[in-house]
Amino acid sequence: MTELKLQNLVKRFGDVIAVDDVSMTVPSGGFVALLGYSGCGKTTSLRMIAGLEEPTEGDILFDNETVLHLAPNHRNIGMIFQRYVLFPHMNVEKNVGFGLRMKGVDRNEIRKRVKEVLDVVQLAGYEKRFPSQLSGGQQQRIAIARTVITNPKLLLMDEPLSNLDAKLREEMRSFITDLQKRLNITTMFVTHDQIEAIELADHIGVMFDGKIVQYGPPEDIFNRPATPEIADFMGATNLIKGNLIEKDNATRCAISVQNQRFDVMVDSPHEVGTPVISTIRPEHIELHPAVKDGAPTQNILNAKIKSAVYHGGTLSYYLQAGDIELQARDQSTRRFSEGEEVVAHLNPEHLWIFPEAGNGA
Repeated sequence: MTELKLQNLVKRFGDVIAVDDVSMTVPSGGFVALLGYSGCGKTTSLRMIAGLEEPTEGDILFDNETVLHLAPNHRNIGMIFQRYVLFPHMNVEKNVGFGLRMKGVDRNEIRKRVKEVLDVVQLAGYEKRFPSQLSGGQQQRIAIARTVITNPKLLLMDEPLSNLDAKLREEMRSFITDLQKRLNITTMFVTHDQIEAIELADHIGVMFDGKIVQYGPPEDIFNRPATPEIADFMGATNLIKGNLIEKDNATRCAISVQNQRFDVMVDSPHEVGTPVISTIRPEHIELHPAVKDGAPTQNILNAKIKSAVYHGGTLSYYLQAGDIELQARDQSTRRFSEGEEVVAHLNPEHLWIFPEAGNGA
């Protein structure tokens, strides 16, 4: 296992800064996703780690030793791209064993290791098939097998699932997670898909405009985004302006929104009286009919359904609550009608106040 460390990494292309002072540590056996919009610097970062691009500034260390002087073929890195790049004229056995043949490994040893790695990727018995005889998911597994058979120190993946359909992507996410845990190989995975990053990685680095804007476990990125921009990118589109009115022993606080009190089950770094912006994910807003007895009476907004979008198992509702527009996601087993009055309960355990002060209500 290998620890990967990026120190103040910068990459400029002329006047354009593609990667801007990126620092992070991926522990031995860790799985980190670089997540961000297209063109934010994710792939450039990956290419610098692999030695395919030279950093303008900064350092890249494997187990605390710089690798900047090492050529790509001497860094012992496995890299998997969007395209599988399998040799169409070679069968599976020859595709998977290609790297070992280039290293001059004995033929019998290659055959043994190919068999072992095909067992790992669950494609035993496919040795004599050609890429054209495989599905997209099977081709991607062969690409992975060809990479891990060389026992690389690091595994780098550049959006390897983007060419697969939705069902195959879901299957491959589960496969990659299990494989990484089984091999215990330090892995960095580049993606623009939030769900992919959350399901695969144990840490996520959110990247905007060449910078890492938040780095932490998926649950922190998902439920406790550092800025409104990150919240919006992660799908938490509800931004609620208010004022901090109470703090209690660093475990909870309260805000005022439209002259109503809302309890929040986390501390806030702000002083009482400070304007703040809070957020809550659409799936954490509980909707209740306005006329039904037993609806919550605390942490609520009276709202009206503006519109609804059907997703299959769920419905997205767009709500108007005074001056606030909210999005809630609810089960599709019940329906609220356009124009219907509802009670929106903002669970205090799921409200989050951004660390930076906002323009309050």
